[in-house]
Amino acid sequence: MTIFTKIWAYLTKLFKKIDAETKILAPITIQVVQAVKAFMYSPADNVLVFIADFALKGIVDPITIQKVNDTIKEWLPKVLTELALVNSIANLTDPNDQLKAIFANLELSSDETKAMVYRGLAALILEKLKDGKLTLAEAGEIAEYYYQDIILAKVAA
Repeated sequence: MTIFTKIWAYLTKLFKKIDAETKILAPITIQVVQAVKAFMYSPADNVLVFIADFALKGIVDPITIQKVNDTIKEWLPKVLTELALVNSIANLTDPNDQLKAIFANLELSSDETKAMVYRGLAALILEKLKDGKLTLAEAGEIAEYYYQDIILAKVAA
């Protein structure tokens, strides 16, 4: 099987996961991230209310609203708190000491935060290695494909 056939199979599998609920939740997810970015430059006082209002404009389905609000309340503070721990490392001057401290903090993070960091790191490294020939999003998808369908497949075999 050629690499292109494998990539096509991966993309086909990925697109089959886009069900009706995902079609509703994906744009809301992007709105939540946009709201996080907008809040940083706003005079708003209540973070969760601002994000929910920004992300849920026009959504009238109370079940979806509740699901998004619950997810924001549970995960946003958790992940951002874990990431903020890295700020304490900024005062270290030796790059090796910085990396060791970052890895020690990462080890204490939730599995969700670790996965986010690992995926982002893989995407960033691949993007930089390709000298701008891939976007960060493209690099992320390629790295995810390679990890899920090649590395994990070898481990499972």
